[in-house]
Amino acid sequence: MNAAASTLDGDGRANASVQPGARATSLSATAGVPAGYTIRGIDVSSHDHNLGPIDWPAVAKDYKFAYIKATEGSTYLNPYFAGDYAAAKSAGLLVGAYHFARPDARDPVTEANFFIDNAKFLKDRQTLVPMVDIEWPYWSGAPTCYGLTTTEFSNWVRAFSNQVKARIGRVPMIYTNTNFWNPCTGNNATFGDHPLDIAGYTTTRPPLPAGWTKEAVWQYAAGNPSQPANYSQNVFNGDYVALTRLTGDPLRTFRTGAAPTLSSRRAG
Repeated sequence: MNAAASTLDGDGRANASVQPGARATSLSATAGVPAGYTIRGIDVSSHDHNLGPIDWPAVAKDYKFAYIKATEGSTYLNPYFAGDYAAAKSAGLLVGAYHFARPDARDPVTEANFFIDNAKFLKDRQTLVPMVDIEWPYWSGAPTCYGLTTTEFSNWVRAFSNQVKARIGRVPMIYTNTNFWNPCTGNNATFGDHPLDIAGYTTTRPPLPAGWTKEAVWQYAAGNPSQPANYSQNVFNGDYVALTRLTGDPLRTFRTGAAPTLSSRRAG
């Protein structure tokens, strides 16, 4: 896609730690898990089907959660989303949908509705809060902040978030990189109530954007779809019980005994 293109091709994916043109991974999914984090996850898009289907039972042996790209803009629906979403849940993972934002279309409410219409969000114990991917445009020659001023950009994110909350009763997680968020929003610090997925392909957690004092998720390594099972790598900032608080039916903390699991807890 070139800078003048208006048709969405769905090529956006969660890869915000590097700007377009530098998307080759300096750290791959073989990077070591950052110290201090124990709950691992992945995120995937249609690109991760380049070599065939995702083996979700195999994924579930090492990971606890996954975010799957559902939509981009107001027209693109990942053709693998429904199958991956169902298979990841069947394998026992906590699963959320994500949307690649296109602020250049300047219609955040339509995008939010399109996302939620297709995100399969449920207020249950296995569905994670939806996530919006806010990062650099991926096509050559695009303006860094999609051609929006800092005020316009902040207003776009706010309107998108407000519409998601109106639809499902909670704000979305925001996936971004500090080097994108701060310049494009003018260091807007009013989104700190949103869970944050910070992208930074570094050995220590990168600085957080304005407004946040902690991350929910850190995407610490980008995957490589040309290699089998090399998915983008994430860690959750907390334990498994805390992770379930991003669902609509979180686990209770047990005072004694083994840690609760999805299968061991009675429905209530």
